[in-house]
Amino acid sequence: MIKRLEGKVAFVTGGIGALGQAICQRLADEGARVIAGDIKEDPSAPGAVRLDVASEASWKEALKEVLARHGQLDILVNNAGITSPAPLDFEDVSLDEWRRVFSINAEGVFLGTREAIRLMKARQGPGFIVNIGSIAGYYGVNKTSAYGASKATVRSITKQAAISAARLGYDIRINSVHPSYVWTPLVSGRLAKEYGSEEAAYDAVRKMNPLGRLVEPRDVAAAVAFLSSSDARMIHGADLVVDGGRLIQ
Repeated sequence: MIKRLEGKVAFVTGGIGALGQAICQRLADEGARVIAGDIKEDPSAPGAVRLDVASEASWKEALKEVLARHGQLDILVNNAGITSPAPLDFEDVSLDEWRRVFSINAEGVFLGTREAIRLMKARQGPGFIVNIGSIAGYYGVNKTSAYGASKATVRSITKQAAISAARLGYDIRINSVHPSYVWTPLVSGRLAKEYGSEEAAYDAVRKMNPLGRLVEPRDVAAAVAFLSSSDARMIHGADLVVDGGRLIQ
């Protein structure tokens, strides 16, 4: 493993979930000191910081804790996200449900990106912000309207923040990663209900991708690690799609 992130401090939201853990592990493997931020508490995740991404005050407290522990923030990964607990036709999405999804997926990314820029802008050396979106933000997704719209917003937030930071002369790279279905316990459990079994769901999702393989957490983590490194020094405001070729169909 190349130690591209030696000496860097990374903060990963949603860091206790399966995808968050994979991202944390990959960044750590590349040499970063990693802190997981999550609204859930997990005794198996020592050093984690409690974070409600929808709360401005919680962001300020969490990043204050990161600075207290390590004195710097080099990498922020806005990974926390949710979807509706059950499939809903567009006309059946309540305003409360729409706001619940957007508060985490869109406002959480906005708050994290803004607060990280404020911390990173005066630093020596580059800072990196990576926002986790979804290919659901690229096209209409039946029965997942709020989620798809919120992930499209992540794409735009990334670009708005990127142009602002660049025009202000900040040495901060801001990009987004957009996976298709990532095979985690949460996804497999939900799709098993739709397809009748986990095996049937696995096969159905695998066939959606032209490469004939599912996206795994490690695939997304590798993309995040790249965008968090100096190898991506000229990549800014970009979308990196990790979907096994699904969008090219």
